[in-house]
Amino acid sequence: MKRLLPIWLILGGLTVASALAAPPPGRTPHIDDTVHLLPPIPGDLDRLEAKLADFESRSGIRLLLEFRERSPSPEEDNVPGAYMRALSAREGTRKNGVLVVYFAGENDWRIWIGDELTARFAGKPGTVKQLTTSGAIHDAKEALLMAAHERSLAGLAELQKALPGDEPPPQDLKLRLQTEALIDALIMKFSAK
Repeated sequence: MKRLLPIWLILGGLTVASALAAPPPGRTPHIDDTVHLLPPIPGDLDRLEAKLADFESRSGIRLLLEFRERSPSPEEDNVPGAYMRALSAREGTRKNGVLVVYFAGENDWRIWIGDELTARFAGKPGTVKQLTTSGAIHDAKEALLMAAHERSLAGLAELQKALPGDEPPPQDLKLRLQTEALIDALIMKFSAK
């Protein structure tokens, strides 16, 4: 004789399974802010996610963002690029993707450009090794970070006008402006023909 499970056990199992499958708060397919550095603006993370998903569907380039409280340890970071290379391999962006990581402790942004995208990103032909040795990738990253920084400062100036008195915007809101400026700069860079 077959034994049937009580309905409450089946439904309870479905609830547990769906809870286990759901990403943790602050994580989407393209953004990992499980340390909650961005401001908790309702729907904002979903809006950024939609922008990144749309870019990936149009370009085939996976652009991921991660927010971390601390930088890698000196042991993890003793070889230039090794930490980001390992992280990008784990995240699946090593060849044809972009990984952007923000380290809050040092207020530091790092960008990994996938091997197949380096010439396009640098705006000149060459292998990854050639473009790294010549400094072309570094220069392109610095220019992109500077353009994003200037754009976020403009957004910050507009925001400052809306705040009462001389009250400075909260740090998480500044980071939010930097994040979107950086996303927009990368999308623009890889959308240019």
